[in-house]
Amino acid sequence: MAPSSNYTLIALLVAFAVVAPSLQHQSAAARDGGVAKLVTAPAPSANGEVVVLHPTASYEIPDLPLPRIIPCPPLFPKIPFIPCYNVAPPPPPPPPRPKECWTTLVKSLVPPCSGFLTNNGGACESEAPSRKCCDGVKLFLSGDRSVYDPLCLCHVMNGDVSQLLPAAVNHTCALALVQACLDGVNPQPFSDLCNNDQSIKDEMPPMDLPEPPPPATGNTA
Repeated sequence: MAPSSNYTLIALLVAFAVVAPSLQHQSAAARDGGVAKLVTAPAPSANGEVVVLHPTASYEIPDLPLPRIIPCPPLFPKIPFIPCYNVAPPPPPPPPRPKECWTTLVKSLVPPCSGFLTNNGGACESEAPSRKCCDGVKLFLSGDRSVYDPLCLCHVMNGDVSQLLPAAVNHTCALALVQACLDGVNPQPFSDLCNNDQSIKDEMPPMDLPEPPPPATGNTA
């Protein structure tokens, strides 16, 4: 190639490098202006009325056709083009269970249900338990799980609660109490689980916390 041709090619390249950014800027401005006009400019309708297009229209960038194998960042905006899957937060830990049943039985069940459970005067044979008694029983299923444990009712089924009553629990009355107060709970299978299922016995909180061992006494000379 002749020297003059080389000079001409170099001059064209330099001119293009100088002019290209301004052309790109003008093109972007024209494009943005055109988009703005398309978005904000009123469009005439068929009956001559002016229809204003929504200027706040938004568009989502589609993801690449890839499998969702990475979790979406929980605290940051989603990465464009990269498919991801939402990660559900872990469930909260269950509340701590009560360590004994004495407190809740004395507070909620014994005072209003004592006469019914011991069949005092034929109470459980002639009438239903009082509303206050049933409300106390229901707390063991619907109350705060850190305070009320459903398995504390097993101490009613197995007779342990007798130590809190003026007389021994009448087992027939205990079954009648569950049937009257707890909808959907079959009293006899519930009693069988409390009395015969070892796994239930292992999970059942005790009536009262065991007494701490006596302090060790040192040898005296």
